[in-house]
Amino acid sequence: MSVTEPASGQEPKSRKRNLEAAEIEIDVDAPEPPSKKSLRKAKKSSAGKTSDETPSNNKPLATPPKDSKDAKTDNKRSDYGIWIGNLSFGTTKDDLMKFFTSESTNTISQNQVTRIHLPLGQPKFGKPANKGFAYVDFIDASTLKSALEFSEALLGGRRVLIKDARNFEGRPEPKKDEKVLQGKAPSKRVFIGNLDFDTTAEDLEAHFGRCGTILNTHIATFEDSGKCKGFAWIEFEQLSSAETAMRGWMEARGAESAQTRKQGNGQRRIWLHSLKGRKLRMEFAEDKATRYQKRFGKGSASAAEGGDAATQEQEAPIEEVDEKPRRTTTKKPQKQNSYGTKYADETVQRLTGAIVEGKGQKVVFD
Repeated sequence: MSVTEPASGQEPKSRKRNLEAAEIEIDVDAPEPPSKKSLRKAKKSSAGKTSDETPSNNKPLATPPKDSKDAKTDNKRSDYGIWIGNLSFGTTKDDLMKFFTSESTNTISQNQVTRIHLPLGQPKFGKPANKGFAYVDFIDASTLKSALEFSEALLGGRRVLIKDARNFEGRPEPKKDEKVLQGKAPSKRVFIGNLDFDTTAEDLEAHFGRCGTILNTHIATFEDSGKCKGFAWIEFEQLSSAETAMRGWMEARGAESAQTRKQGNGQRRIWLHSLKGRKLRMEFAEDKATRYQKRFGKGSASAAEGGDAATQEQEAPIEEVDEKPRRTTTKKPQKQNSYGTKYADETVQRLTGAIVEGKGQKVVFD
C-alpha cells in the first residue's frame, strides 16, 4: 500500500481547524439581529398585506389606477336596488355584472350599475365563497324594472331569485313575546331569579329594603343543604315599593353603598337589578289568592280532571228510562273443586305433582 506524498513546496493539509485563521470580526455598532419570534410576527403581518409590497426589497409598488367599473361598484347604496338570491358560492362580482349587461334581452349597460355588494362567507376548500345572495343597485327606476325581469334566469347553473331590495312582502312577521303583550298586572309580590346559591333572606332584605317595607321574604331552598335554589319571592307593604324594585333603580339618599353610580346631572342612583355580581331576573308575581284560584278554583285544570264525585253526579246528563224493562242476564258462578280453584282436579294434581287417581278399566291380554 503506497501513500502519496505531497509535492515539493506544498504543505500537507490538516483536517483540524486552524484557530488562527478562523478569527471572526464582530461589529459592535451593528444592529441586533431579529429573533425567531419577531421573524414569525413579520411573516404573519406580510401574509395579511396586499400584493402592493414585494418581499425582496420591501418597497411598495405603484398602485394601478382604479377601474371605473370597480369605482362604480363601491359607491353608496342607492334607492333603486335589488336583492338576488340562490347564487352559487363561487359567484363573483364580475359574474353578476356579465349576467346583467351581456347577452340580455333587456338593455342594461355597465354605467347603469352603481353598486354590487356580495357578502362573503366562510371559505370553501381554501377558496373565497359568498353567502348565496347579493345586492345590486342601479341608476334609475326604469333600469330597476328591467333587472327584475331577470328573475328565474340561469346564473352559474342555478335559477336566481330577484326581488326589490325595499320590498319586504312575503316575510314572516316577527314573533311577539306573549308575556310582553299580556304582561302581569303589578302586585306587591315580586319574583326574583338568577340568585347566587349563597344568597340569604337578609341579603335580599338589605338589598331591596331601600324600596320600602318588606312584609315577607320566601327563598326556595334545597332540603339537604338549606341553600338557595336560585329564586325567591319578596312581598312589599306598598305597591309603589314593588314598582320601584321592578324599575331597577332609585335615587340615593345620603351616603350609599358602592352600587351607586354618578350621573351626568350630579345625581346618584342605586341599581337594584344586580346582586353579588349576578344580573337578576325579576317580574311581578301573582297574589296568593289569584294563584290558588288558578290552580284549585273553579275552571282550573285540576278541577276539570279530578272533581268531586258529587259535582260529577250533578253535572252528569239525565238519561231517559224506557218503558219496557230490560232483560238482565246474571253470570253463573263457576264451580270450584276440592282445591278451591276453577281448574279440574286432574289439572291441579298434575301441576302440583300429586298422585293422580286412576280411572277406567284395566285391559288384560290373553
